[in-house]
Order: sequence, then structure tokens, then C-alpha cells
Amino acid sequence: MTCTCMRAASGHAVEANTLEDRIDALALGDPTVAHNVTSALIDTNCATLLYMIAARENGEFDDLARAAHRLAGSLSMLQCTREIELATRLERAALAYDALAVAALLPAVANAVACLEEKLSVLLA
Repeated sequence: MTCTCMRAASGHAVEANTLEDRIDALALGDPTVAHNVTSALIDTNCATLLYMIAARENGEFDDLARAAHRLAGSLSMLQCTREIELATRLERAALAYDALAVAALLPAVANAVACLEEKLSVLLA
């Protein structure tokens, strides 16, 4: 999956140091905790995305909605405004059993997660 660039609400690309600052705040300045938080976010968001894709393929809209809600919560820790909005829109579409909207939104959410994973992975290096 190709990342088309994660954007903040202002339209500017989210910089890795901004994410680093946010993770550092979550970790209360502890580098080991920051590393663990970053790893956990990558793993959790990836697993959630895979779950959402499977739920869509199986027509399990309620499960997809719950997963999109969890993803929005994870993204909120990093204050990823645009990505939270995408996940929330996907959740609403799934709750409405709107297959067309889900089909349109899931790739956008997947791309946003891929972009975030790329940026977070840089912090682990």
C-alpha cells in the first residue's frame, strides 16, 4: 500500500518530530516507555486494520464499526485529526450498514494507517 501522506487538519504534513513529541508526552519522557508505546501503536493499529478489512469482506458491519471506533481512539492519543475523522466516518458508515460508503472509506483509512505506521517506524530506528 502506498502512503499518500498523512495530513493534519491544517493541511500540513504531520512531521515525525510532532509525533515524537506526542509519544514522549504519553511516555512521560521515558525513552523505553516511548519505544514501547510506539511499538504498541504500530502493532495495534495494524491488527485493527486487518480486522476491519476481514470484517468488511465478511459483511460484519457491527464488528467493523467497533474496530473503527477503537482505531479512532488510538489515533486520538496522537491527535491525528484527519485520521480520526476518517475512522469516525467509517464507523458511522458501518453502523448504518452503508456498504458503498464503507467501500469508499476503508481504503482511505488503510492509507492513513499505513502513513502513520511509516512515520512511527522511523521513531523506532
